[in-house]
Amino acid sequence: MALKSEASFKEYLKKLPDDTIIKYYSDVEYSPFPVILIQEYTRRFQQKSKNEIIKDLKYQTRLARKKTQEISKMAKKRTSINDVTKQKSQEIIKQAKRKGYSIGEKISNNRHKISSKLKKTAKSKIQKNC
Repeated sequence: MALKSEASFKEYLKKLPDDTIIKYYSDVEYSPFPVILIQEYTRRFQQKSKNEIIKDLKYQTRLARKKTQEISKMAKKRTSINDVTKQKSQEIIKQAKRKGYSIGEKISNNRHKISSKLKKTAKSKIQKNC
């Protein structure tokens, strides 16, 4: 299907599943017909006024501008995407370590309760089996 006109694009959008429409809507700035995409999204999920649609378009425009600025900053610094990915990965790992540490502390604080429950159940099962 050639998506050359608004009508063909509207028909194409109507045939797409909901999850695909949601993905397209989140990346609306890359759409050839962003207004039509927003209208299809609102037709399916929630009714918005024209002002809200324009507000969404302006928001997506600001996001696209920010992404472009970030990419240009990376290009000026000559940082590669791998460097950014490594940095984000390190942040995720640090966050996971902190979460794991706090969970470990909670478990160690509750170990006495858990061990006493295990001992009681184990003793009662041993006595029943004997």
